[in-house]
Amino acid sequence: MDQNFIRPDKPIAKGINCLTFTSSYFKQHNVDPKKDKLIKKFQYFQDIPIQYMEQVHGDNVESVQAHNAEPKTNTDALFTTEDDIALAALTADCMPIALSKIDGSEFSIIHAGWKGLLSGIIEKSISSFTSDPSLISAWIGPSISCRNYEVDTEFYENFISKDKESISNFTKKDSTKWFFNLQGEAERILKQFNVNAQTTRFCTYDSEFLYSFRKEQTQNRLVTIIWRTI
Repeated sequence: MDQNFIRPDKPIAKGINCLTFTSSYFKQHNVDPKKDKLIKKFQYFQDIPIQYMEQVHGDNVESVQAHNAEPKTNTDALFTTEDDIALAALTADCMPIALSKIDGSEFSIIHAGWKGLLSGIIEKSISSFTSDPSLISAWIGPSISCRNYEVDTEFYENFISKDKESISNFTKKDSTKWFFNLQGEAERILKQFNVNAQTTRFCTYDSEFLYSFRKEQTQNRLVTIIWRTI
C-alpha cells in the first residue's frame, strides 16, 4: 500500500477519483497538516482546485458550481456536477464519505461524526442527488474504529431513540459504557437507501500515519477529496 494515500479498492463510479491524504504525504511534500493551514495553503492537487467547507458537525449540504478559496461556511457536505473541482472533507476520527452517481455525473463528500449521523447528514446528502439512491455508490474513508470509540449511555440512548436498529452498532462494555461502530452505522444508513458502499478499515486511532483527535487532541487533519476525471 502507498502510505501517502488511502483509496477505495475500486473506483466508486465512472471517471470518479477519491482518496485520503495521510501524514506521510504531508511530511513528504512539506505540507502543514493543521486545519487552518490546509485550508489556506493546500489548495490544489494535480492542478485541480480543492473546495473546503467550514465543518460544524451539522446537516447542511451546499452545492458547488465553482471553486472558492474560502471554505463553505456552516457546512458538512458538498455536492457538485462540475468538472475540474475537488470536494474536500477534513477529519481526525470522524468519517469522510464520498458519494457518486455510478455514471459520475453527480458527486458529493460528507464530513460525518456522531453528531452528523444523528442529524441526518447522510440522508440529506443522498437527497441532493437527482438520481435514485440505488444508482449511487459510496466510499467510507478512515475513521476511529469501534474498539477505540467508547461512549456513554446518553450517547447510546440518543441513537436508539432516533432508530432502534442502531443497536447493531453498539457493543456494551459495562453498565454505563459502550463501544460504537461509527463506520458500521454509516454503512447501515447507506444500506437503507440501497447505496452500495465500500469501507476502508484503517483506524485513525491505531494507525501511525493517520491523525486522531481522541488520542492526541491534535489540530492536524487528514484530507479526503473526490473529483471527476474527464
